[in-house]
Amino acid sequence: MALTLCEATESDANRIADIHMAAFGSNLMLLAQFPNPSVRKELWVSLVNKTIGEIRDPKWAVLLVRDENGEIVSFAKWCLPIHVSENYVESPWEWPEGTDMKVLNEWTEIVENAERKVLGDEPCYRLSFMGTDPKHERRGAASLLLKWGIERSNAENVPIALEGTKNAALFYEHHGFKAEKHISIVLNGFRNYEETCYVFRPSNQTADLKS
Repeated sequence: MALTLCEATESDANRIADIHMAAFGSNLMLLAQFPNPSVRKELWVSLVNKTIGEIRDPKWAVLLVRDENGEIVSFAKWCLPIHVSENYVESPWEWPEGTDMKVLNEWTEIVENAERKVLGDEPCYRLSFMGTDPKHERRGAASLLLKWGIERSNAENVPIALEGTKNAALFYEHHGFKAEKHISIVLNGFRNYEETCYVFRPSNQTADLKS
């Protein structure tokens, strides 16, 4: 069945939020940050608004994969390379009332510190979120979305950075990403949550590192 990669429009924001919640709704970090059903319901609204802001932002590429019927089955949000001299400020999230800001802020700081240790101030493509409707998994949609960034990374000689769970390790490694830093946090005082910072380095950079 044919899948088509395309850019998102503002009218797609609701469907993107639906897929986000379907793909990540059982993730331990999401459940810790948004600890009850009413907060998660309002998170959907935040996701819609954030997606619209990203679509309007020239520093972001929000991409979709549609199936042969035109249905959106997957999405990816790419932040394009940013130089420090640009003084870029990303549009803020509007977190719903009841969000556990302690967990959210602590995890955000951990992720940002890890990214700095891995790439410093080097401009990169950053994959913020990529999600597929669970009903449409294993059809190649995620690979299409990832290859969009890989092609640009190789053409521009700019790396890609992202954070992924252990379940996604084989997928990213299959596409040439390397695990460069593991990060973790203790949730609710006893449960350890882990992710990995993956980096794709274009062939020219890889050669430079080996020389």
